[in-house]
Amino acid sequence: MAMSTISTVSHSLPKFLSLEIAKRMEDKLSIVRMEPQTICHVGQVDIELLGRRYPKARHFSTNPDLIAKGLKKAFLNLINRPCFEDVTSKVDLIWSNLELQHDEAPTLLIKKWRELLKTEALLMFSYLGPDTGKEIAKYFSGEDLKSVPSAWDMHDVGDALLKAGFSEPVMDMEYITLDYEAIDLLIADAFDLGLLKTSQPKCLDLPKDFPLKITLEVVYGHAWTPNHDLSKADGGVATISPDQIVRVKR
Repeated sequence: MAMSTISTVSHSLPKFLSLEIAKRMEDKLSIVRMEPQTICHVGQVDIELLGRRYPKARHFSTNPDLIAKGLKKAFLNLINRPCFEDVTSKVDLIWSNLELQHDEAPTLLIKKWRELLKTEALLMFSYLGPDTGKEIAKYFSGEDLKSVPSAWDMHDVGDALLKAGFSEPVMDMEYITLDYEAIDLLIADAFDLGLLKTSQPKCLDLPKDFPLKITLEVVYGHAWTPNHDLSKADGGVATISPDQIVRVKR
């Protein structure tokens, strides 16, 4: 399977943010009992997290820039085994952190995820939902604003997972608020998040003690690939907390 099977992320989100969300997503793996032999990392990649959790797995990526940035050496130092390789066969786990909101065709991306996974394999992902940055319009001129990262709410994504042939999709969401002491710090993060067209936006006149913040709608999801085709399955999508779901893999 070629490296172009799954899109890569061109945006450089704030490192502290991608790492924090990756850690929160990794916490959800505590309810999943599986030992994947092959893992594909896409989106914002923090390879040390799953490297420590699954040190015996083979780790792949479809993003060639990751190797060029020296992440391969860091991972080798961590577990002393080969790291990122081209994806040449199907995998047991796709780990997509903050990828979906940058894709112009989320339905196609979800189908590509499905194609890359083995039978009874796991997809875990996160993305920034439509409420992200809802207060940005209070700070800047409208001409400098960009649309929200994704117009897809978690119900849209859950429906797309079912249509693509995934089973047992579970979606949940939380709000994370970033507070700032200075507008220039907010601008830097808002630009990296894709909420501003320019890194030098026109600021509106604000009261001296006006609170500066960015609200993030972080959506998490996971789903399994069934051992038979469920692409035409009827029914809704579970929107309960993932800690109520345990999937046992033997």
